[in-house]
Amino acid sequence: MSDEDEPVIVEVEEEEEPEEEEEEEEEVEEEDPEDVKEALDEECGEAACAKYKAKLDSCTARVEGDDETSETCTEEFIDFMHCVDACTAPKLFAQLK
Repeated sequence: MSDEDEPVIVEVEEEEEPEEEEEEEEEVEEEDPEDVKEALDEECGEAACAKYKAKLDSCTARVEGDDETSETCTEEFIDFMHCVDACTAPKLFAQLK
């Protein structure tokens, strides 16, 4: 094998990013506002939508207890989420700036 047939290995050095950019990124991450939707969803799910949550929990227990069922809890889930969204929306939009 001759020198012409050998592959050429080239080393590439990666440029290091300046530390200032990393510090700026950290500051930006700290300034992100807190997402209150999850807390509002939980609050509404436990209080205003308790009857829908109870129906969903009952359906879930029934379906998980029967291996041969074709039942799903889609209707109960949609009803529950509709209630949660209707409860959460006015509270959430009131907090927007």
